[in-house]
Amino acid sequence: MNEKVNKRTGKLINIQDSLVQVRFFDEVIMGETAEILVEEKSLQGEVLQIKSDPKNPEAGIVEMQVFEDLTGAKIGDEVVFTGQPLSVLLGPGLLTSVWDGLQNSLYYLSKTDPYLRPGMKAPALDEEIKWDFTPTVKPGDTVKGGDVIGSVPEGNFEHKILVPFAMGTCTIESIIEKKAVNITQTVAVAVDNQHIKHELKLAFRQPVKTPIPFKERSIPQEPISTGTRVIDLLAPVAYGGTVGNPGPFGAGKTVLQHTLCKYALADIIVMAACGERAGEAVEVFKDFAELKDPSTGQSLMNRMCIFGNTSSMPVAAREASVFIALTVGEYYRYQGYNVIMLADSTSRWAQALRERSGRQGDIPGPEAFPMDIPDQIKGMYQRAGSDAATGGSLTFIGTVSPAGGNFQEPVTQATMDSTGGFWGLSQDRADAKKYPAIDPLAYTTSQYNGFISKSDREKILHTLQETNSIDQTISTIGLKKVPIDKYILYQKGTTIDFCVLQQDGFHDVEACSRPDRLEVINDAVQTLIDSEIQFAQGERDDDDFKQHIKSKFDLFRQNWKDWNYNAVKEKQIAQLKEKVDNFILQKKDS
Repeated sequence: MNEKVNKRTGKLINIQDSLVQVRFFDEVIMGETAEILVEEKSLQGEVLQIKSDPKNPEAGIVEMQVFEDLTGAKIGDEVVFTGQPLSVLLGPGLLTSVWDGLQNSLYYLSKTDPYLRPGMKAPALDEEIKWDFTPTVKPGDTVKGGDVIGSVPEGNFEHKILVPFAMGTCTIESIIEKKAVNITQTVAVAVDNQHIKHELKLAFRQPVKTPIPFKERSIPQEPISTGTRVIDLLAPVAYGGTVGNPGPFGAGKTVLQHTLCKYALADIIVMAACGERAGEAVEVFKDFAELKDPSTGQSLMNRMCIFGNTSSMPVAAREASVFIALTVGEYYRYQGYNVIMLADSTSRWAQALRERSGRQGDIPGPEAFPMDIPDQIKGMYQRAGSDAATGGSLTFIGTVSPAGGNFQEPVTQATMDSTGGFWGLSQDRADAKKYPAIDPLAYTTSQYNGFISKSDREKILHTLQETNSIDQTISTIGLKKVPIDKYILYQKGTTIDFCVLQQDGFHDVEACSRPDRLEVINDAVQTLIDSEIQFAQGERDDDDFKQHIKSKFDLFRQNWKDWNYNAVKEKQIAQLKEKVDNFILQKKDS
């Protein structure tokens, strides 16, 4: 890369954790990145604000957030402005990769040094790999930003080589024939209307805070099979939809994300571990490389890429990692793939904004978050969506970690207002070992069409609400005050909770329920809810009779659980309806 002739520099004049002030004499661009030179290290930052220097009318002062640890920095250190916004390198090789929050390859860094140190740099994409490029345009063709000029195979996918989105209309002057090339080699030359030549390569840089445009944005409609019954039945998400997933610490947010990575029917998974998750992030990096994709039998990483903030990066880097991951998701959506992006957790991203806002002296909003935090959260989720022209989609599922499990705090409330689906996790369900701990009665909603009708969904929720009310009555005044018909309803709801909403994520069959199986389960649930079950009381008093009813339901629940684990073939799956009918009529299973 040729060094710029007019290098624009400044000097550090103030350091406040990850927020610094720099005095400059040249022009500076709002939002551009800069490199702070600290003890032979180059630390990346971003310009947030530009203002005049009251001590020197010929100079200006910029405020910058720095994405790397500033230990060792001192007043007077040189700052070099790059003229480029915070960007991500897009091209073949994104899949199977694991990066830090600035797209430095963690695998590459681990080979360089066993410890992650501030200022360490690594290529975002492997520059040595040769990709089999096949051109799809010829000299004389007219192209513009986002057009396809060729393709390369990337694992099981066809990776389209695109014209950088910022380019205007150009004419292809030359393009190579089918050939193996790396991402640093020129594959085509395009000439714009000002007769300026542009060298096109397999990869290009894209500003992360400039959304990649849709060709034809459409309303998300088709539901995603996540394999998780409580989601697919009661709180579905569509391709291109958005979901907030709040829950207290230890309620199972990370485990649920791991399950979605394995079983959600999407082409590509992008994970942003933007919360500096310590041991949990290490587990992701280590285990995902060893997991098998149930759909293909190959490594799960073949359709994944992961961004993880490391302990060597300050909280400011959380914002960068979220937007970098979003841009990668948009890139694959533009290529026509269904992408799910998982962000863990947006609360920590919001906390980074709170710290930055406080250091800048902004007027604080509720709980010291920035006043515009709802708008910033909405702007982030609005980048998800489906594209009718490309056939691709980007589904954004963001976890939220409210302190103390308080869903009334600003980030959770703003997420509820910004997303089409909401999966509220319950500490009580997690403590009771009810997995997944999504509470269907605690803010769990969805505006998307699902695999069952809306009326069926509402009937299940109504049954669960009545069951919860009866359970509270039993806890408060005892079982004696509950009529028999209400007790039978309570047992029905308990059966739905135990046999349908809870799943064993470690069992090959039970861990995932696809739509065909889900249809059989829903038919059984609706039959159970609608049917009147008559038990013979005989000479039993009410207490003994209720115990008798419970024992009958316990046996039925065990039979249903056995079906969950063992029904694989079509004939076995169809037997669930027969089991329910036999129980309703109080017959023995045939």
